[in-house]
Amino acid sequence: MLFLCIHKLTAQKKYDYRLLFRRYILITVDVLLILTALFLYIRFFHPNALQSYHTFLDNVLWIAVIVVLWFFYSYLFNLYKLANVDRISATVKNTVLTAALTALTYLFMPFLSPTFPESRFPAFVLMGAMIVLVLLWRLCYAAFFIHPILTKKAIVIGAGYTGREIVRTLLHNPAIYHNTGYKIYGYIDDDELKQGKIYDELKVLGNGNDLFKYARRLDIDEIIMAIPEQEHLSPALHRALIDCENAGIVVEHATKIYEEQTGKVMIKIKANEYHLTNPYSIVHKDNFYAFFNRVINISCALVAGGFFLLVLPFVWLGNLFFSRGPLFYTQERVGENNKIFHIIKFRTMIVDAEKNSGPQFAQKSDPRITKVGNILRKTRLDEFPQFWNILKGDINLIGPRPERQYFVDELSKQIPFFKLRNAVKPGLTGWAQVKHHYASDFDDTLIKLQYDLYYIKHRSLLLDFMIIFKTIAVMVKFKGT
Repeated sequence: MLFLCIHKLTAQKKYDYRLLFRRYILITVDVLLILTALFLYIRFFHPNALQSYHTFLDNVLWIAVIVVLWFFYSYLFNLYKLANVDRISATVKNTVLTAALTALTYLFMPFLSPTFPESRFPAFVLMGAMIVLVLLWRLCYAAFFIHPILTKKAIVIGAGYTGREIVRTLLHNPAIYHNTGYKIYGYIDDDELKQGKIYDELKVLGNGNDLFKYARRLDIDEIIMAIPEQEHLSPALHRALIDCENAGIVVEHATKIYEEQTGKVMIKIKANEYHLTNPYSIVHKDNFYAFFNRVINISCALVAGGFFLLVLPFVWLGNLFFSRGPLFYTQERVGENNKIFHIIKFRTMIVDAEKNSGPQFAQKSDPRITKVGNILRKTRLDEFPQFWNILKGDINLIGPRPERQYFVDELSKQIPFFKLRNAVKPGLTGWAQVKHHYASDFDDTLIKLQYDLYYIKHRSLLLDFMIIFKTIAVMVKFKGT
């Protein structure tokens, strides 16, 4: 057992080493460069800031504030999304925006930065230095830190739906491939009918008896298990997996990798029916999380109430001049455990929008949406009245969006597990909302369901805070719909 643990730790360190060079080296050099730009700015434009009467804590505070701002804006503009590091246009745009906003915010924060600039020129120098230094480094990173030296070599166990789906995800999705750099050599499958066949450009190399032989010959880093948990492994395959683990090769389940890389659960389509690839352990109860989640919900709702009062007159005026009718819009929605409640929002569509058409999904450039409503949707301001629903306990700040009973009934006929999303309290915003656009048809709804089920399975305070930051990014960039 000790031998097995040591080898597993060794294999994990190899994986961590790869990630270090792919993301954390990028982060470390970024931070060093923005601090270099800050030092040059202080040295030449505020030399008195370096005098001895400034304490060590002053310097630490100046450094901490600019680093926090850098990471805040870099998160909003996906600066550390590895899929973008070798895309020149995305790299330039995101770096310029992040550096410019970091520098401007930092310079005009009283008491938290060295001094206010005496003219506009020093401000442009700090901003320009950050942009030039970081941009040059990132272009070098894109040129030299490429996949051939950082690949993760793997074999997939099982050439069925799950195995082929994980191959398509890891190798043919550019965003995910850039995150992982997998090099998959082929499949191992005990089904005699699949031997030698090619699926998604990869060959079935052999059966369980051949696994360890290929793992040693190809110097495999990871075995990806794509066999459903309820299926039994053949004795030969079971022995080979143990041999691989004893040799320090990591064994991971395909659904776990899929969820980590895509942020959604895997769905299998068979005979025009939809099934969860791994239907077990979707819903988890956590009393600690539930308590603090409620405290955060109430706190945020009270704070948002003040902001709501500030925007209310402007929304009322816009409604008065451009879209006469009720200011608010209420509608029945399905909540936790299929309980019906009334949601309240700012009205964004014309009055009686569904009078002739009946219930239907909102479309891109939907003619029913008013001019004011379009602005409210893009900034997500139409959702602010729902903080009243949060205070009442109808919804959470974070969770699956509450759906209408009509759509729940219709979609449940096509997707048997659709009502799983009602096992938890719905939310004002959620993982599906920040990862995918508005659902305008069945395919979009299916994708958003995958994200919702991922959230239900993995929900935590950390994930909730990530969703809050991503929601802020959507609002700042006017990407709501």
